[in-house]
Amino acid sequence: MLRCLSALLALTFAAIAAAQSAPPSQVGVPHELAQERAARLSDLRYEIALTMRPHAATMPGHELLRFHLSDTLEPLLLDYRAGTITAATVNGKPIPPAIQNGHLFLPSATLIPGDNTVDLTFASPIATAGAAITRYEDKDDNSEYLYSLFVPMDASMAFPCFDQPDLKARFTLAVDAPGQWTVIANTAPGPIEHKAPYATTHFPETRPISTYLFAFAAGPWVKVHPTQGEPDVYVRASQRRRAEPEIPQLQEITARGMAWLTDYFQQPFPFPKYDIVLIPGFPFGGMEHAGATFLNESGVLFRSAPTAADRFSRNILTLHELSHQWFGDLVTMRWFDDLWLKEGFAQYMAYRALDSLDPASKPWKYFYETIKPPAYRIDETEGTTPIFQLIPNLKDAKSAYGAIVYQKAPSILKQLQFRLGDEAFRNGIRIYLEQHAYSNARWSDLIDAFHTASGQDVRAWADAWVVRRGMPEVTANWTCNAGKLTTLTLTQQDVLPDHYVWPISDELLLAYPNQPAERIRLNWETAHVAVKQAEGKPCPAYVFANAGDQAYGRFLLDAKSEQAITEALQPTAPDPLLRSMLWGALWDNVHTATTAPSAYVDRVLANLPNETDETLARIEGGHATTALHIYMGPKTRAAYVPRLEAIASDRMIHAPTTGLRIVSFRTFAAVAETEAARAQLKQLLAGTLTIPGVDLRPLDRWTLVGRLIALGDPEASSIYAAEQKRDNTGDAPKYAWAALAGTPDAATKKLYFQAYLEPPTSPQAKPEDWLTQSLGVFNTWNQQPLTEPYLTPALNQLPAIKRDRKIFYLGAWLGAFLGGQTTPQAEAAVKRWLAKPNIDRDLRLKVLENADELTRTVKIRTRFPTN
Repeated sequence: MLRCLSALLALTFAAIAAAQSAPPSQVGVPHELAQERAARLSDLRYEIALTMRPHAATMPGHELLRFHLSDTLEPLLLDYRAGTITAATVNGKPIPPAIQNGHLFLPSATLIPGDNTVDLTFASPIATAGAAITRYEDKDDNSEYLYSLFVPMDASMAFPCFDQPDLKARFTLAVDAPGQWTVIANTAPGPIEHKAPYATTHFPETRPISTYLFAFAAGPWVKVHPTQGEPDVYVRASQRRRAEPEIPQLQEITARGMAWLTDYFQQPFPFPKYDIVLIPGFPFGGMEHAGATFLNESGVLFRSAPTAADRFSRNILTLHELSHQWFGDLVTMRWFDDLWLKEGFAQYMAYRALDSLDPASKPWKYFYETIKPPAYRIDETEGTTPIFQLIPNLKDAKSAYGAIVYQKAPSILKQLQFRLGDEAFRNGIRIYLEQHAYSNARWSDLIDAFHTASGQDVRAWADAWVVRRGMPEVTANWTCNAGKLTTLTLTQQDVLPDHYVWPISDELLLAYPNQPAERIRLNWETAHVAVKQAEGKPCPAYVFANAGDQAYGRFLLDAKSEQAITEALQPTAPDPLLRSMLWGALWDNVHTATTAPSAYVDRVLANLPNETDETLARIEGGHATTALHIYMGPKTRAAYVPRLEAIASDRMIHAPTTGLRIVSFRTFAAVAETEAARAQLKQLLAGTLTIPGVDLRPLDRWTLVGRLIALGDPEASSIYAAEQKRDNTGDAPKYAWAALAGTPDAATKKLYFQAYLEPPTSPQAKPEDWLTQSLGVFNTWNQQPLTEPYLTPALNQLPAIKRDRKIFYLGAWLGAFLGGQTTPQAEAAVKRWLAKPNIDRDLRLKVLENADELTRTVKIRTRFPTN
């Protein structure tokens, strides 16, 4: 009987193969394939049953996939690229379960016009890194946690599917796991079947969502501070005590944000429930799965002593992921070339919401300080791209992630809101969400909605800002006579050699020493604009062309204004946003090799002892540290370092607020170099020196240990050994391993680089968060002779990183290896690598983007030579 059945199956497979052979398939999901499938498929439903066992290398599963098919003229390709399929039938007919280039071939002969059913049995890999289903082993209590992460196209590593954003589907899930585990998914759990020692949790059907938004997490999670009307928050059992004081604020801002966004969008919360799961070692800040957001545990349960800015950032992260439930989950971009439709809007709406919920936290000041700089630093490079990025294949979608969609897109949305007005902007969003609820949209749909709401020509504005790369650099030229302004002209030029001219909406500030400043609103789209409204006004002390931070671009100070802004830089200045922007403009002058780095450091040394703004203290100290470590030579640095050490050390102890003391501690830890400063680091570790009101957390302590190791302090080894004995937390091995990456000897560098080259699926591979933690330490600024030999090998590793690692790892890799170099020799090595033929276009752009700072460093050192 068995032999006859085998023969029958063989004949069936042969008949199918003879009737129609599989077409050649490409790796990934080409856009053409996605468009063809989207035109033919509708009403998709996945019924998925998964089996999870402790420490298992794979996750067995069973799937019923149902869909409506418009025709059977062509076969279908189902995406699955990591596991194995052991049985497959289409409408009851068995098909070969072979995978080719990540696709299962569904022959036309097995399909029917109308409703179809595919039945699959499969097993997918589980790994500590590089997999769609990640295992985290908790060293605190030896427990195990599993979680999924499918963006942008990794759902097809976990189960067979049509893995593209515009084929939304309804998902039903059942998870069979150890009975003591809790399972979280997109919908609230339904019936639980207990069959000791396991239990099967059934989750009811979701609303239509994209495959990358389907999610689950399993393990001994505990619910912390359950509160009616607020989201449930799940955390590792070992972290419950640490979580309890932090979770109420997280829940409160989420609940208030949900009410505010519901009102602003005029759309109810799109899904039946909303949970938050704190994921250890998560490779992103968060992920907005429909109804079940995953947040990086470290972003909520702070690993170092938190400042007000840290808590602000947590609020923004929380509101960003919450906003995605509408922008991204309810309405999803049709293809990842419109990634900004979800990321840019979620970022912008997070700040907009917080400005209403907590205006005292000055969200738009933080927006300028944290959102604008990363965008500007990319947009000034030859590696930049437009906001709208052509993605020919979803395997390349990782390259779209970065500051252009996360920082530039919200920045231009802020400018658009200023241009259209609050009411028209809000109404445009409401139209867009209503028209495309539970569906997909393109950026042109959003622009059409804004046009309908405002009556303005938004298309021309969008063509300039969305489909062009780069940004304008704006300068002001002005003259006075007899105490009156006679001329004032603004000029824009492309920071890149593309010669674009942008439509700009901004506010021009005329500042006076003894009377209120005047602001002039401008809309202009020419290379030059003569500001007639300014002529005849009193001669200002200085002018600034982007008051209120409404516009996007680099707005430089002219020489007269740079000399005159000293008073506006003082802590007593009345406009915190303007003050921060003027400090930013000063740094822009350094960054563009217009002003000597030493001039900026001199200003910081004069200002920092009296600085009262926590965020500005961090920025000033950070820029000064960059100037000392990157832009200056050793002798010049040696003259400045003791002065900055002394100021940071004093403020660490005597600053008037806890936040300022924490910021000063971080600056001191970053800049400490002299023997006296290293002695203070040791005293902080020994507890003989304490910071009032601040308890150093494990990451703080390991940062100090790593600093001593990187500086070659003679006591570093014994201090390291003592900290290993002292720290018994689960994260201690990661922090200890990262700290040793800064050991200043060639043998250690070789060992660590070999560890970096281990494939993520290798048993010897370190988890990805361990690697990320160590990259900057490996490339410590004072170890260039040791790290420069690894620059070209690091560049050669980029194709494997793009293929095997999560979205943001490649940027961290390049930022560390290129950011640690300052010499013409290193710049030449990068140029040689870029000159190689057949380099992947996306990788070339990423290298150009990250190498720009190295090129600028060489230019600054040449323009302002130090030794």
